Amino acid sequence: MICLAPHRCQCQRKLCAECQDEHNVDLKYIVSIPRFKKKVTNKLNLYTLNENSEIIEKMIKYQKLLNRSQAKLIHIFENLSNYVTSVYKMIEQKNLSFVNLINEDTNLAESSYNDLEKLVQIAEGTTLEDWNEGKISLLKKMDRMMHWFNQEINSLCSKEEMNEIYQIINSINQTEQVVERKKDFYEVLIPFNNIDIQIFKSIFEILSEAKISDFLGFLDNQQHLEQYVDRQRDLNFVRSNILKITNIIRDIKEHDFNKYDYSTAKYQETKQDLIEKISQDKMIIEILQFLVRLTAIDKSFIQCGSNALNLLVDMKVDLQKQSFENIRIKNTSLIGANFVRCNFSGSEFNNVDLSGINLNGTQLFNCKWNKIRIHELNNFDGHSNSVHSVCFSPDGNTLASASEDYSIRLWDIKTGKQKVKMDGHSNLVRSVCFSPDGTTLASGSDDCSIRLWDVKTGQQKFKLNVHTSSVLSVQFTSDGTTLVSSSADKSIRLLDVKTGQEKFKLDGHIHYVWSVCLSPDGANIASGSYDKSIRLWDAKTRQQKAKLDGHSEWVSSVCYSPDSTTLASGSGDKSIRLWDAKTGQQKAKLDGHSEAVRSVCFSPGGTTLASSSDDKSILLWDIKSGQQKAKLDGHSETVRSVCFSPDGTTLASSSDDKSIRLWDVKTQQEKLDGHPNKFLSVSFSPDYSILASSYDDNSTRLWDVKTGKEIQLSDMSYQECLVQFPKHLFQNNPLSKVNSNITLLIISSKPIFQAQGAFIFKGEFADQLGIDLRTFFKQSGGCLLENQIQLEQEQI
Repeated sequence: MICLAPHRCQCQRKLCAECQDEHNVDLKYIVSIPRFKKKVTNKLNLYTLNENSEIIEKMIKYQKLLNRSQAKLIHIFENLSNYVTSVYKMIEQKNLSFVNLINEDTNLAESSYNDLEKLVQIAEGTTLEDWNEGKISLLKKMDRMMHWFNQEINSLCSKEEMNEIYQIINSINQTEQVVERKKDFYEVLIPFNNIDIQIFKSIFEILSEAKISDFLGFLDNQQHLEQYVDRQRDLNFVRSNILKITNIIRDIKEHDFNKYDYSTAKYQETKQDLIEKISQDKMIIEILQFLVRLTAIDKSFIQCGSNALNLLVDMKVDLQKQSFENIRIKNTSLIGANFVRCNFSGSEFNNVDLSGINLNGTQLFNCKWNKIRIHELNNFDGHSNSVHSVCFSPDGNTLASASEDYSIRLWDIKTGKQKVKMDGHSNLVRSVCFSPDGTTLASGSDDCSIRLWDVKTGQQKFKLNVHTSSVLSVQFTSDGTTLVSSSADKSIRLLDVKTGQEKFKLDGHIHYVWSVCLSPDGANIASGSYDKSIRLWDAKTRQQKAKLDGHSEWVSSVCYSPDSTTLASGSGDKSIRLWDAKTGQQKAKLDGHSEAVRSVCFSPGGTTLASSSDDKSILLWDIKSGQQKAKLDGHSETVRSVCFSPDGTTLASSSDDKSIRLWDVKTQQEKLDGHPNKFLSVSFSPDYSILASSYDDNSTRLWDVKTGKEIQLSDMSYQECLVQFPKHLFQNNPLSKVNSNITLLIISSKPIFQAQGAFIFKGEFADQLGIDLRTFFKQSGGCLLENQIQLEQEQI
């Protein structure tokens, strides 16, 4: 039934039989829906609002009148213009005709009789007086006509009827301006900055717990809502905030942002303008995240939440490790989104572009993703050829990369956005290295030059031509005053950074010197060569101290440990060797790669060594035990370079697949919600209603398979839960092999969809043609738990 009461109806004028008495509504104000519709229809018919033909006929008549009037006025104005022009032209020509009869160049002896007669009349008669009187009279008539015409035009424009027309036009324009102003979504969001965020968060928690599906309806019922909000606050203050929130949410609901897909080209300019306004506003960014989560509660805000998520992704807001359970997203683009270790269980996606999305480590239980678009798009400004070298800045905020596309690029570690592109080399760039203060970047190239760059501006500071062949490796000394370089010309050079002059040249290798590394204590220089040897040099005396033989193929990379006691080397013989830096004796040989080793790098703590190879993998080694700790798979071609961040939490890698990847290397120690991120195994209860995940801290978490939510231990006895799981299911579980060291960020010329370590159970994943995408997800590194169930059933 519909409530017609004059007061503001707390039920949004919608009543059911059960709640009629509860709200004390007089029966005379209660109307059934059929009667109400009939009443409104009769009223509409009474005022003939549907008879548009008469309005159209009047409009056509008015338009014809205006067209006829316009034609007449145009004819009058054209004739008048011609008349005015001819009068003034005639006066001008008459004046000239008298002047031209005689001037300085006129030879009167050659003048005609008529001209001389006119001149005589001018000199002896009243010819000029008569013309002057006639001219003055004519000009006065023209002035009077102009004054009259001006008055008539002003009179027409100022008539009361014309003013009414202007008022109507102005009112329409003002209405359109208001509508146009409402199109600026930023202005709709601004009032959120004047709202108590704690009250806002409390309301959202209430919505989630109470499973409210009508957000605005719930907000309008203030009396019901106030009992949930902090009672220690002033009641009027609470009511004022709730009213503000209600008004803003109502504006959002009616805005185009909640009606149309802002990821399309049509809204590109509008969206870009919006991003510029809100990108630094933390409050509004928090509100956008709320709008995304609101889609899980109220379906009337789905497009709004979808556009909000699109904005967050485009702004590179950190969305890792967040819960997006049950959100509903449609008609938008999430290209390149980074959702590492997020929870999307119960989510619904429809017609969403997921190209290049990072779903590594996500939880995808009971999802319904349909009409999903995943394709290769050139949206990221990455390298267009093999990336040979990567290096972190001393503060860990910037990554430098050198490529076969002749360019050097600096990247923001948090966002993956390119900060600077340095062009200048005329051939592939082999190596890059930051100065200790982070202000200068050195690069070596196959164009035989070394270049020093200003990191802030990207401008070249020096070009050093000291080598006669490709420069293969560059590194600064710890004080930043000297640069050490190695080359295919078989030499190692020490260069003065300030002057660019060569200080010293080290000769000894008989083939390419692929790599140089200075010991952190500044005492020694190590070099690895295509001649299969490693040589140690005294940094002060520049004399060779030792020659280390052991590798059976070229030595591609050498790296000192942080304490300068150990030297690691990688070789074309597929091995990594650890050497005592003082004695030159081999301490260990690490075998694990199946192809040539391209790069080795110690972690800042010295406990881990990273290595990369032609076998497309990266291996992490425990230095004390010499055992392999982890294998990082993801690159599709040779991995050329690896480099640890200064804090040791992130590893950067570059590859011939043209991409740069950032890896989380501390997941075995890092804990999330009280548990380490490293899964050892997963198992199901016999009825497959509960999923158990075990971790390397001997803990277990239990999940409800139907809802995808964690079962709290308070809900049931811990022992009661565990007894449901046969012990043998926890042994030799294939999922224990899932790599926990996942890619955090990819910088590439093309988006790369990835789902490494994503746990997928039940649900729907289909493209626009209805093709099941779960196989694609598995190929991208995901784990299909249905397959695990089947495997366990077969084992039983």
